[in-house]
Amino acid sequence: MAKTDMAVASAATLVAAQCVEAAESMGAEREHLASVVSSAVNVRSHDDITTLTAAAATALRGAATLKARALKEVWNITTVTPIERGIGIGLCGKGNNNNSNSSTSDSGESVNGENFLGACSQELLAKGTELLKRTRKGDLHLKIVSVYIHRTGQVMLKMKSKHVAGTITKKKKTWAGRHLFDDGEQRKYFGMKTESRGIVEFECRNQREYDIWTQGVSRLLSFVAKTQNR
Repeated sequence: MAKTDMAVASAATLVAAQCVEAAESMGAEREHLASVVSSAVNVRSHDDITTLTAAAATALRGAATLKARALKEVWNITTVTPIERGIGIGLCGKGNNNNSNSSTSDSGESVNGENFLGACSQELLAKGTELLKRTRKGDLHLKIVSVYIHRTGQVMLKMKSKHVAGTITKKKKTWAGRHLFDDGEQRKYFGMKTESRGIVEFECRNQREYDIWTQGVSRLLSFVAKTQNR
């Protein structure tokens, strides 16, 4: 009987380990997982098993809903806003909607406004690139971000989670002094104000990437505004 119990316990441990790994890949917090595992270990009766199973089913349904929501987010953009970096990666919004016609790239060359769309076309923004999205809690999520003009005539922001080996990429915690590593001084930040979610903040790797997004989105908004005023 003891051997059977040991075999069952070993199998249960293996299953639990796989479940924990899957949950972490979906963004579950380690503290929450530890609490759940502790509850499972302390099961003593059929009622405990029933309660734990019901809680697990509810959690799985919630995770599926959040995953589906995270995989594809589409919002209507109203403005694009430069953002200054504070301590570490602390950000503060700057109410500056000045859509300049020229800028300086990371190589020091001037990017003329008239030729900007030649280097950064609508197709580039619509195709999307990887950007780090900053959450309200200060975490960084790797997203595939794209901006395009919808058939309704609105400029839309679309975000999809980056996938690695079939799982959602884990979020990255921010920390004070992060800008000192991995060319952190070159990083630039901007926000896109949406009607439903407020300002969505992003991190760019350098000045050129920042120019592509801020000027590109501003030009799309300007184009739509002129079209609507005709």
